[in-house]
Amino acid sequence: MSKPISDKPIVKALVELCHLHGVEQVIISPGSRNAPLIISFSGCGKFECLSIVDERSAGYFALGLARETRKPVALVCTSGTAALNYAPAVAEAYYQQIPLVVITADRPKEWINQADGQAINQPGIFSNYIRYQCTLPLSGGHADDEWYMNRMLNEAFQKCTGATPGPIHINVPMREPLYGKTVYPPKTARKIDVISGDSLLSDEAVGTLITEIERYERVMVLTGAMHQNQQLAEALDLLAGKNVVVLTETLSNLENEKFIGNMDRVVSTITEDEQLMFSPDLLITLDVPVLSKMIKKILRNRAPQIHWHFSNQEEITDTYQALSRIIKGNAPQILKQVAEKMETREKRFRDTWEKRASFSNERHEQYFDKLAWCDLAMFKTLSECQFQPMQVHLGNSTPVRYAQLFDWPAGQTWYANRGTSGIDGCVSTAAGAAYTSQKPVLLIVGDLSFLYDSNGLWHKYLPPSFRILVVNNGGGGIFRFIPGPTDTDELEQYFEAKHDTRCEGIANTFGLNYSACHNNEEFKQAIDRFFEPSDKPAILEVFTPNVENGKLLKKYFKYLKNEL
Repeated sequence: MSKPISDKPIVKALVELCHLHGVEQVIISPGSRNAPLIISFSGCGKFECLSIVDERSAGYFALGLARETRKPVALVCTSGTAALNYAPAVAEAYYQQIPLVVITADRPKEWINQADGQAINQPGIFSNYIRYQCTLPLSGGHADDEWYMNRMLNEAFQKCTGATPGPIHINVPMREPLYGKTVYPPKTARKIDVISGDSLLSDEAVGTLITEIERYERVMVLTGAMHQNQQLAEALDLLAGKNVVVLTETLSNLENEKFIGNMDRVVSTITEDEQLMFSPDLLITLDVPVLSKMIKKILRNRAPQIHWHFSNQEEITDTYQALSRIIKGNAPQILKQVAEKMETREKRFRDTWEKRASFSNERHEQYFDKLAWCDLAMFKTLSECQFQPMQVHLGNSTPVRYAQLFDWPAGQTWYANRGTSGIDGCVSTAAGAAYTSQKPVLLIVGDLSFLYDSNGLWHKYLPPSFRILVVNNGGGGIFRFIPGPTDTDELEQYFEAKHDTRCEGIANTFGLNYSACHNNEEFKQAIDRFFEPSDKPAILEVFTPNVENGKLLKKYFKYLKNEL
């Protein structure tokens, strides 16, 4: 590095290895203890450095960037509670397998618990939700320090971007003075490479799977939230062509007429007496989160005889309490190996699912003939708009569930923070994706989720194409649908958190265009204008009835079953 950077050798080595291991973007939150990191990352000229004040928002913004670019993104903050604010995004990244490099400045060890400012026990604060953690040597001036640190950091980055990627935590204690600069003589840091292949199965291992799958007629692949994956789509197409039932959700980003889409719309019609005929003998799952509680309930009630789970993690994930085989390697390629060699199944199991899907589709369309204005009606109208291909982010609670019930214009890609399923960072994550996405980004979010993360708009990196549709039903609408809360006296105050807050002031504060609507006619008129190009991002606030939403959604699922 020929430019002036921090005079602390440990910082120089850390910055160089970030670059060598593929970090291109660094999200910096202001502080003093992290000054050497700020000086070096911004001064070396090898990174795009963005400044976001709120660390919680910065964490989710980085998550959105890393998920979109599929490259590691670094976070840099000062010491103390600033680091704790990264925790929600770190947990989400862990469960979504997204590579974040969390770099926290720290005080020297001897000053921890000595009533000094911004000094907390930082090592291990993310220990349950990271792939690797380390605290760098304080001095960095001895050859052994450099060697030790190089080994730790190379191992850290291998864990961050390996077969099962995820967040890592690098804690950097530093003594004052913090603002010194120097120019180092040219010397490239030592990067340790790991070579890995596609991890296909041997002919013998494939033969074992073929022997096992040939014993069963009713075979099902269950998919969840994932990136678009052409190799996987091709493998599943081959399996569906051999009468394997492939269930997808909107978040699966898989479009194919051979697959059973709109999973909840179909599964909700299956009565308890019918569960056996819809349950697989052999279930195949991937290492991705599945949204549908309905399918999880059926598969736990009627456990498959065999359950294959594709995962490169060390932990055993037994979601359906029937796991019999973990398969490590390249899931799309291995599924293709199996699909090419297996015999075509009898069509009865697939026919059962396809007939029920056709029935549920008919009932679904009929329900909207005279439906009053509500959340469900809004999503129906939105799904019928022929908007351009976009990256659509869904807030947790009701938006992500409503979206699963509808057919959408082709070409959309779908995302939601389903790793931990919290509401806390949906605006920031969508903003991070919007900053780097080649497609316009649309966030569909509930009022509580939007208000909770409105600081996600508090920076200068929002592109004019960014759109936010806020469904304001005056509180947490999901609590009027799920069993339990509606039967309590505490519903409105403590579960639903009923409110009269509006989003116009937030839009004005952060310089976004704003519009609102209160019924279906207003919504139809507003939505076309909402998607038109503009010089600013835009918020469309859609007001829906507070009490009726839950009632009408419950009626919808009863109608699908033909119970009304």
